[in-house]
Amino acid sequence: MLISSVIFVLQETLEAALLISVLMAISHQQSLKWLFVSLLAGALLSFIYASNMHQVSEWFDYVGQEVINATLHATITLSIILFSWSLSRSKRHSQNKIPTLYFISSAASVTFAITLEGSEILIYFSSFLQEGNQQQTVAIGSSVGFAIGISIGILLFYILRALPASLSHYVPIFLLALFAGNMLSQFALQLTQADWIPAAQAVWDTSEWLPESSIAGKLLYALIGYEATPSLIQIICYLMGTGLVLAFSIIRSPSKITNQTAQENFDSKIS
Repeated sequence: MLISSVIFVLQETLEAALLISVLMAISHQQSLKWLFVSLLAGALLSFIYASNMHQVSEWFDYVGQEVINATLHATITLSIILFSWSLSRSKRHSQNKIPTLYFISSAASVTFAITLEGSEILIYFSSFLQEGNQQQTVAIGSSVGFAIGISIGILLFYILRALPASLSHYVPIFLLALFAGNMLSQFALQLTQADWIPAAQAVWDTSEWLPESSIAGKLLYALIGYEATPSLIQIICYLMGTGLVLAFSIIRSPSKITNQTAQENFDSKIS
């Protein structure tokens, strides 16, 4: 039970911790007010969500939990996409013209990530409250898993901050893209479990080599969204989420393109 608690809480904590670390590494030169707002809002929403899970699970013909979780996954993906787009625009304008969407999207992605992962931890922990012989073990395991997850997140932050200038932008964006792909893939999985999307045969099966239930499998799930038996719709959603973040992060504003084209024409005439 101790090891199970460590692994479960580590997996849930790691997903939110990695997202926060990447966003902090990208936004280190900007105000981090969004972080404090999202931490408080996420903690409150996760408590409310977990406390009302019994009622929520009865929604939509008793698939309410799957539908709400799918909605959270989709919202996180959309927030990351909007963040990457607003980041792309802020890089091409003066720092005092960073759009409000930069603040809103980063805060929303962390808020709903904490809501999603935090509610899972609260539900897991509350299931053992009535079992006195397991409370201490689960509490210790959960604390260890939480501490490890936070430590890995802090380590990732400093690793990203230590990257050379040529990589300091592209690596965090790539990690955000993988996270968005994972979220959108889980969106499809949740709706499949709710029978809102038809179940399909797995495209491949790597469970014999690397089971999802193993420690490595759980860590890879948190890091890159590893699935041993993904369906085609999950793969499509993963690629879509990843691709949209990468695409939106390099979209150039029309004014910038026009200015650059004019400058190139001017330079060619001079030469």
